[in-house]
Amino acid sequence: MPAKFTGTIDLGSGAVADRNVSNTSGDEIGVTKTIHLIKPGTNWDLAIGATPATREEIIYVCEATTATLRSAHFLLNDTGTTTDCDMDVLKNGTTMLSAAINITHSDADRAVKDGTLSVTSIAAGDVISVSLAVTSSTGAQGPYGWLQISEGA
Repeated sequence: MPAKFTGTIDLGSGAVADRNVSNTSGDEIGVTKTIHLIKPGTNWDLAIGATPATREEIIYVCEATTATLRSAHFLLNDTGTTTDCDMDVLKNGTTMLSAAINITHSDADRAVKDGTLSVTSIAAGDVISVSLAVTSSTGAQGPYGWLQISEGA
């Protein structure tokens, strides 16, 4: 009878190998059947209480044959009183979003804003960066952005 699991299972590194799935040659889990989800993030080198300043950071360099941008998310810990910031995702210097994410003082503190993806494909050697463009930031603090990128199959 096959095992049935419910809830969360945390298997340590190396706990499941090809031989645990099948001992028949050709039935092993191959690298083309796996997907690695990566969640790179940045605070643009600013502390949680620091005022946002215009800056761009490299967040990911593709070493796999291909990868896919799955999502982009941004927030300010405190949106301040007169804040206007744009956050964007760039592949080799060109935007991957249909429009930069705009965060202003009218947005709630720590409210996550999701980017609308216009480009999702990433190839070996592509450099992904995130930019923070600040028009005004009175009272604003703690910018943070993160992506979800899948590598593999």
